[in-house]
Amino acid sequence: MRKWMKKLAAGLLAATMTVSLAGCGGGGEGDVSSGTSGAAADSSSGSTAESGDMPVVNFCVPNVYDTSELQMVEDGINAVTADKYGLKIKLTFVEFGNWTQQSNMLLTGDEADLVMIYGTPLLSFVKNGQLLNLNDYYANASEEFKTAVSKVFTEEDLKCLTVNGNIYAMVNNRNHGDTVVLEIDEEIAEEFNIVPGTFMSLDEVDEFLAKAHEAYPDRYAIVPQANTTMSNGGWTWDGLGDIDFIGVIGISDDDTTVKNLFETEEFIEFTEHSRRWYGNGYMMADCLSNTETGSAMIRNDRAVSCFNNGAYYAEEDFHKDGVVRVPLTSAKADTTTISGMCWGINSNSKNPDAAWKMLEILYYDKDVATLLANGVEGEHYVLNEDGTASFPEGEDYTNCGYGGMMETWLFPNSSLGYPRAEDGIEYFTNLEAYNESVKKSKAYGFCFDTTNVVDEYSACCNVKDKYYDALMLGAVDPAEILPQATEELKAAGLEKVMAEKQTQFDAWLAQQ
Repeated sequence: MRKWMKKLAAGLLAATMTVSLAGCGGGGEGDVSSGTSGAAADSSSGSTAESGDMPVVNFCVPNVYDTSELQMVEDGINAVTADKYGLKIKLTFVEFGNWTQQSNMLLTGDEADLVMIYGTPLLSFVKNGQLLNLNDYYANASEEFKTAVSKVFTEEDLKCLTVNGNIYAMVNNRNHGDTVVLEIDEEIAEEFNIVPGTFMSLDEVDEFLAKAHEAYPDRYAIVPQANTTMSNGGWTWDGLGDIDFIGVIGISDDDTTVKNLFETEEFIEFTEHSRRWYGNGYMMADCLSNTETGSAMIRNDRAVSCFNNGAYYAEEDFHKDGVVRVPLTSAKADTTTISGMCWGINSNSKNPDAAWKMLEILYYDKDVATLLANGVEGEHYVLNEDGTASFPEGEDYTNCGYGGMMETWLFPNSSLGYPRAEDGIEYFTNLEAYNESVKKSKAYGFCFDTTNVVDEYSACCNVKDKYYDALMLGAVDPAEILPQATEELKAAGLEKVMAEKQTQFDAWLAQQ
């Protein structure tokens, strides 16, 4: 009954609103979950309120959780920002699966203002002229903003979002490093005496998967992290600001020589292991057409384990949410760790000043940041005595009306809000410590500019895309495919791309 009354109240509120806000352009039915719908969404521009001159900033972000009561959250934020700052926000949440296509469309038109940069390289948007140069805004930012972001990111982090001396995005408050872990069903992990947080080598992964496969033949011993991606966090190589890895260095060694990924010891070793997993039946045969997440398959008793990546730094991080996690790599960071998820302003924004001001607010205003991260208290979360937040009784991220607590790492500065009870009251303090301790690549802050080799780079990316996932998943024989892939890469211009990347990297190193 409580949930039905909430839905009714939200519907009545939306129906009686006197101000209409624009939806994002280009979204088909089911693509965009926003607070404004129907005729109201079609009646305004997206950057200016329908009546008066109060700017409305369109905030666009990917999402995978319940947002059926997004309007309630939007209204709560606007109740604060309208009075305090003379601004309003329009929350536009886009399904994760549609984000790459939708974000490119959003940055082509002028309806989007603040957009998360995710799924498409920052440099691609910069070269296409789709992101606003933020140098002047950042230099003249408010003291409140400067104080807030000093606890979120460093000037070194900001270099990862700087191209040719110009800043194009802001670093959000999340893990600024990655640890790749093997995520294991907790009951099976306990059965095999897997100790949470204890490092596991690939040889030890081999042994565990063999035992798990024998004991649980009705489950896949290991599955992709998501879709056809074995590991979102890569492994131990750094593409030097290039997410397609056309020329890499190792993060853990001191060698600054740019190498072909497919000829590195690390890649060859990994693919030899994954090939055994696939050949022994540990991995699903149709992994190259998978559309699910590994975590979901573990929860549904269809898989034993998968890779995952993120910030793990406390004992509770390695055993919670029904899984046990064991690290496979040390915590690491490169340029794309930061540039792969950040906040920029659309260069076509109708009101970039308002967009920047709203971005500042999301970093320093506790009330606004808490509403965005947690939702409305009593409706989407309850506050516990220890200062953590939980979903209301009987509800979770699938049916609470607003599941923002499950994706706080997406928002500019969720540390102003309340951490989930599952994460503990020290979550954001521990996160800050983790970010300070993570090992940074020698190329941290360097971003390869493909301008001089654009045709060769594009051709190499096509070859890489043809083979990379299949090799990482073990679906093809690396002994046969790696030489073939390398030959095709060289024919596409790999050596020219690597030489250009080496020249730029050497010049950058000399300036450090």
